[in-house]
Amino acid sequence: MKLLAQSACLLLIVAALAWPALAQEPAAPRWKILAEGLEFAKLDAGGAARVGSDLISILRVDPQRYRFTVLATANEDDEWTAGQWRAQSGALAVFNAGQYAEDHSYLGFLAQDGQILGRMVGHLEALFLAEPNDPALPPARILDLRYTAFDPRANPYRQAAQSLMLLDRFGQIRVRRSPRVAHRTAVAADARGRILVIVTEGAHTLWELAQFLAGAGLDLREVMLMDGGGESQIDVKVGDFRYQQYGGPSSTPDLPWPRQALPVALAVFPR
Repeated sequence: MKLLAQSACLLLIVAALAWPALAQEPAAPRWKILAEGLEFAKLDAGGAARVGSDLISILRVDPQRYRFTVLATANEDDEWTAGQWRAQSGALAVFNAGQYAEDHSYLGFLAQDGQILGRMVGHLEALFLAEPNDPALPPARILDLRYTAFDPRANPYRQAAQSLMLLDRFGQIRVRRSPRVAHRTAVAADARGRILVIVTEGAHTLWELAQFLAGAGLDLREVMLMDGGGESQIDVKVGDFRYQQYGGPSSTPDLPWPRQALPVALAVFPR
């Protein structure tokens, strides 16, 4: 009897220890079908945000049905917010692309309709590619430059945007721990080849966002990071559905600020 009582007590302790972990598992996203091959959902990050909302918005795109296009301007006076880019281009969705310097120049390799607009940067190990010249290639993908060689002179894709790797196919987080928080934009490819545009409504550290995405049950293969703070933006309009999210400066992400113009963005169009 004493042995049984001890075993029962041990089971209760194990269950009690496991309960918080089970309670923190993210709920499965409820996808809203905007059109065939185009879905939207919000996930509760369960306390992962350091400032503001824990909600994370996700636009999931089937690149067989939708194409990605780089939107860029060389004239600072012609820079627009994500919403203005969407309205001007007629896209279904527009979000920020890549990393920007303080002078608003683009950091990294950039290609728009086959024209090279930016040079490769060694420490940026992720490359978003879309619209191949060869139909046998995936219509959109994320290339992990740590494991896959890429020659910009022989690039088979017409659209390209280089940035940071956040989470790789092996589950390794590819950023350092840092207390810095900001609104974040990430782009991911899942095991079925779909592209997920991920935008936080609150401010996260990069490490904690990567940890959450790794356990979110989205079947992600690679996740790359676009610029954050005020440049973290998305604007979606599909039929009667409308969604907008604009980040703020990293130093004060919870305060309202004027929307930041983007020199480069990525847009989603129907095929």
